[in-house]
Amino acid sequence: MTHTSARLWCGSAAALKRLLNLLAALMLLLMMALTAYDVAGRYLFNQPLIGASELIEIMLAAAIFLVLPTITWHREHVAVDLTEHLLPPWLRRLRDRLCHAFMAVGAAYLATTVWKLAERAARFNSVTEYLSIPSAWAMYLIAASLWLTAFTFLVLALLGEKADQAWQQQAPQQEAAAL
Repeated sequence: MTHTSARLWCGSAAALKRLLNLLAALMLLLMMALTAYDVAGRYLFNQPLIGASELIEIMLAAAIFLVLPTITWHREHVAVDLTEHLLPPWLRRLRDRLCHAFMAVGAAYLATTVWKLAERAARFNSVTEYLSIPSAWAMYLIAASLWLTAFTFLVLALLGEKADQAWQQQAPQQEAAAL
């Protein structure tokens, strides 16, 4: 892939990143407000909010999986690099590309598995205990986020250092536009 395609991917990824981060932030804000309302109702008025824990569980899963593609793109996963300084640069690049390709396959496998579970939950009309929210909805969201993560890993595997260069060139402009 060329440097131009890397820049095009970065531009599209930046817009998607802002959307996913906004949705995840909204989930966190709603979780905070819901928890505050539930605690106040429980301890001040002896009236807890029915189903608050269910909603918080669903929103927590959504917040985590919505930012997974962004975390992947920025390579912000937890990493321990004990031997990084011992490897020559060409071997580090090869290792990174192989790891990204392996992770793309792994994330795609997880996405497929979760999607099948969501289809089964939808087929059996599985719902949450108190609020009767269809369980499949959260599972479909998780599967879609995992597919985006798999695609992101694939792009990182194919672009390698070009992705870093393109992102570093566009990052300050995109971050300023987001503010």
